Amino acid sequence: MSDRYSNYTHEELVRMLERRDARQHYGLIWERESIEADRAVNDDYVVLDLDQELSTPLQADAGWQNLVIEGDNWNALRALRLTHGGSIKCILIDPPYNTGAKDFAYNDAFVGKDDRFRHSLWLEFLYKRLLLARDLMSDDGVILVCINDENRARLDLLMEQVFPSMRVGSFVWKTRMGSNDAKGAFLSADHEHVLIYANPKFRFGGIEKTFSMYNNPDNDPKGPWRVDNLTGPKDRFERPNSFYPLYDPKTGIWYPCNPIRVWAYASKARMKPGQKLQSKPMEEWIDEGRIVFPTNNRVEVWTSREAILKAIETGDVPRSGSGAPLLRADLPDLDEWIGRPCGWGVPAFKRYQNELRNPTQPLSSWIRVSSDKQPDVDPDKVQVETAFSDEGAKQLQSIFREKAFNYAKPISLIKSLLRQSCEPGDTILDFFAGSGTTANAILELNAEDDGNRRFIMVSNTEATRDEPDKNLCRDVCATRIRRVIDGYADVPALPGNFAYLRTRQIEEGDILYDLDPAAL
Repeated sequence: MSDRYSNYTHEELVRMLERRDARQHYGLIWERESIEADRAVNDDYVVLDLDQELSTPLQADAGWQNLVIEGDNWNALRALRLTHGGSIKCILIDPPYNTGAKDFAYNDAFVGKDDRFRHSLWLEFLYKRLLLARDLMSDDGVILVCINDENRARLDLLMEQVFPSMRVGSFVWKTRMGSNDAKGAFLSADHEHVLIYANPKFRFGGIEKTFSMYNNPDNDPKGPWRVDNLTGPKDRFERPNSFYPLYDPKTGIWYPCNPIRVWAYASKARMKPGQKLQSKPMEEWIDEGRIVFPTNNRVEVWTSREAILKAIETGDVPRSGSGAPLLRADLPDLDEWIGRPCGWGVPAFKRYQNELRNPTQPLSSWIRVSSDKQPDVDPDKVQVETAFSDEGAKQLQSIFREKAFNYAKPISLIKSLLRQSCEPGDTILDFFAGSGTTANAILELNAEDDGNRRFIMVSNTEATRDEPDKNLCRDVCATRIRRVIDGYADVPALPGNFAYLRTRQIEEGDILYDLDPAAL
């Protein structure tokens, strides 16, 4: 036995082994026992006190639909667990990114970039709050978490621990056109992420498929159709049965195959005896009229191999949609093209509207910038759209006429995410409410579709030892929401209201003395 353990008793060694075996061996591990305890975490009873003056005026015989809660989100989430457990359809948060640039306060002080425990403090802080948030989600609920690229991996692992087997994926969005702040390896980080975790019954809304791309120019008895790609992602070595010239029986013209993206369907003529196909061969699709051949395109007939090689050398050969030459000197069977009509253009597949299996299009994980002039759009997917990140700052400037908050998300992003994640009558929670962008987005969505979405915004004061009088919730979040409801600058008023609440802790022994029944 090593001298290191020789002075321990048998019982002490057993306890050490039990502690070791109890430790986590897979997943994210952080220094939970070494960091300073989060002073916001407590076992006190939490009540929510109404501040009538900071709430919007009540209409006759009507209550407040929305809540703005001032206080640490640890306390607010515990209170909401009693009142809203299992009833929140969408939780959308933009937590501090832990950059070390005064964006993450812990125990009334900002955590600096050089703090040894910076990442562990951040992970522990989020872990405890995410555990509470999990209990609020409905059985079809979803949580969307914004994060930068630097901390995405850490947060994803943390979310996996809090929401096991609930990961849906993530969105990626371009935050700016580019910058000159590339450091180290000269890489500019111009994107961020939105992590998606959800209960089993959740489903994004997608969007009803538009049929504008479908028509019936040839009076096909099967109805409207559109052209689709006839090639697949395999090359001629991976799918030799799918690398062959395609023949149009109506015109007698042949079309060369792309050697790096061969036809999606094999040819019976290329099959070996006894070989089976997973789908129909190309010849059957042609007989059924499902292949759309080019019309009125150039046709060339080469009379010798030398003529073919000269055309290849000069680049005067058919090309793929991306511009790659379809005939090359290194390809086999070039002599097949001697005396054979070779057509320009790329055959396509006829896709019928009545074959659509789903009336809606799924979401793409790529969030498109709305100003993109030439978006790479997949017709079978929907892309969430947003403006660049400076949209959030510009809107706050318009509301407050001064810089009131850093890092505000563009409202177009939040609206797009909410439009896809919840229905017009659902409740949305943001427990890192910041400047109130989520509430602003909900008010705009309700005005656009006459919806009845309700919001719960939770924000602390962000007061620190250096700024003891700061109150982010009251002076920025609630003020912004109030101005959006009342109208500001040239922006008209929007219907809505909110109750302004403050968290208050009551120790267990004082409940009988300090608890006001009206606060329940």
